[in-house]
Amino acid sequence: MAVYDPGQLLAGYRSMCMLAGLVERGGRPAAVTPTVPLWAGEKQYGWFPVDVVGSDRLLAVVTNQRLILGDESFMLRAVTSLRPRPDEWALTLDVRGRETVEIVGPWVPWLGVVLCAEIHGAAWPPGYAPVIPAPRRARRLETVR
Repeated sequence: MAVYDPGQLLAGYRSMCMLAGLVERGGRPAAVTPTVPLWAGEKQYGWFPVDVVGSDRLLAVVTNQRLILGDESFMLRAVTSLRPRPDEWALTLDVRGRETVEIVGPWVPWLGVVLCAEIHGAAWPPGYAPVIPAPRRARRLETVR
């Protein structure tokens, strides 16, 4: 993985955790102002640079119908498998009729949740049990009299 700013890594991971919680409660990702031409009924959720394993750093655009990596477009209905690795800021996609695609970057964990929400209606792929740190509990302080 290329060197990324620690603040970006933390922001992407925290955004993934918050979005995963929202999706698990029945919420949906929020659309943003489009940065690419969209098809009828298509909504864009975000765009950011990612490193494509075996290739270069490309701009990723995620919509409710496709994942665009540079000049290449992957229809979400053609994705047969998603394997997120949030602790490594990575996501592997198996796409029908295409080679496996692996992307890495600070916002890839968030992207994985968006794709799972669109493809599976859940924050994680079926059977996937992510290891995400639980929120810290407030410490109980006792007063001494």
